[in-house]
Amino acid sequence: MCDKWIWQLSRYDDRVHAFTSDRRPASFVEAACTHSVPIDKVTNSHSGTRCVACLLIVGDHLAEHHRMGAAF
Repeated sequence: MCDKWIWQLSRYDDRVHAFTSDRRPASFVEAACTHSVPIDKVTNSHSGTRCVACLLIVGDHLAEHHRMGAAF
């Protein structure tokens, strides 16, 4: 499991985005896809349509940092 990302719903575009888990106090937060959201528009729900760009970015991160199995 990768602890770098937290999936949360943006009420700006009603999509679930990957936000970094090391958030510091701020008025805006930025998703992996660079979608910027006011902190009061982010909810702790991960139900809904996922952002395709965030899925690809997180997938690439997992492939690079969590390789499993034998090399071909």
